[in-house]
Amino acid sequence: MGRFLLTTFAFATLLACTQGTGSSASQERATGPARSAATTVVNPHGELACAACHQGTRAARGRAAVPARACTASGCHADGGPTEVHIATTTIQHHDHGNEGAIQSSCTGCHVHDNGDEPLSTSVDACALCHLSQVQSSNAQDCRLCHRHPSNVELTSQGVPIPHASLPWIETGCVRCHYDVAKAPVAVPMSRCNRCHTDLTQLTRQGIGRDLHPAHTGIMCTACHDSGTHTVQAMSSAVDLACSNCHQVVHGRRFTRAWNPSSTCDACHGSVHRVEQELFLGVLPGAQEALPSNHFLVGLTCRSCHVAPAGQPSDKPVRATAQACTGCHLVQYRTVLAWWRQGLEQKEKQASDYVRSARRALTAAHSDSADALLGSADAMLSLVQRAGGEHNLELADRAFRESVQRARAAYGLVGKPAPSPPNFGTEPHAGLCSYCHYRSNEPWDFSRMSEAFHAKVMEQVRNR
Repeated sequence: MGRFLLTTFAFATLLACTQGTGSSASQERATGPARSAATTVVNPHGELACAACHQGTRAARGRAAVPARACTASGCHADGGPTEVHIATTTIQHHDHGNEGAIQSSCTGCHVHDNGDEPLSTSVDACALCHLSQVQSSNAQDCRLCHRHPSNVELTSQGVPIPHASLPWIETGCVRCHYDVAKAPVAVPMSRCNRCHTDLTQLTRQGIGRDLHPAHTGIMCTACHDSGTHTVQAMSSAVDLACSNCHQVVHGRRFTRAWNPSSTCDACHGSVHRVEQELFLGVLPGAQEALPSNHFLVGLTCRSCHVAPAGQPSDKPVRATAQACTGCHLVQYRTVLAWWRQGLEQKEKQASDYVRSARRALTAAHSDSADALLGSADAMLSLVQRAGGEHNLELADRAFRESVQRARAAYGLVGKPAPSPPNFGTEPHAGLCSYCHYRSNEPWDFSRMSEAFHAKVMEQVRNR
């Protein structure tokens, strides 16, 4: 676990408990299993008096810590509880958890309740405070400490499901999408100290430069530190689209910082860019894994290519142009976008013609399985056609090849020989010639670009 020093003296309020079992409050809790007013969860500690757990010199003032011995006493959790426990998204070793780090955590570091009637709950905030270095890291492997096998399926702003289990997240890095994650609040406000201590001036002098955790053993982490330590505050604009990125004037009104109601637009246009988002993020119908665009993986967003022209704002959407390419690449790359579009058009036609021919040839066979294969091939081609294959050149090319393979498989299901597949040429691959020279069945004309240019490009590729 990460070690961090508190920079100001902090203490905490745990429970407004009275000392002993003679008070009316304690007797009320001793009458039977207590239930939280906010939930229907039975409180297994409801029959215990407060002072049975909260002990120490401050018990009389309702500021008592809970030492580990109170939890592991005979008749309580003498065996230390279960060996393993599941919390949030991971399973941890429960016995002696937190004892291997520089900051020794007691049971109350993780097990908390807001007031005397609330059942104990496990604080994920405490996890983030102790594992500070992993929480603040941009390394996907550090995220695996808790998110070992992400399986959740979240929706983008356009309703595209993102199956986390199939994402190449180790290579991409979780922060590619979750780019703004709240940092754990290490600093403790002095107002927290004031809940327990009255002479803050003296305490500040005593506490400066010291690790105050040993003096606060048995106090829950979130009594001093703020809650909400590990939340996603903002997502990539490729995942949560901002309408003003490409639309400057809508319904006669200009988008501004003060008036940028993307959520309002979603009421009528919520899925208008769904197909573009699907292709850019690599979600292909029927595919087993997500294959995001290489441009998405290196950090490009919609605004990277859809650059608004200078001058008077227009009510026309901002289209991607070759000029946007030269903003990052050499000026010679201005022709590449045209090559991509020509190649996509050629190969889309080749694949569509093949699938269409297969449908005509197999209609009389009346095979539901063959029809399903052809239907999935049509869905792939339709997505690329509507979304624009330039949003994910690699996946668009794979869709062309996969749709033909599915059509060929349909022939096999009905016992007919499949015609020869179209020649799609070399697959596009970032860093190789085929990524730019994408047009189908055409010789690569190197005379259009100088030898010096190609030498410079290859040098950049070698240095990656």
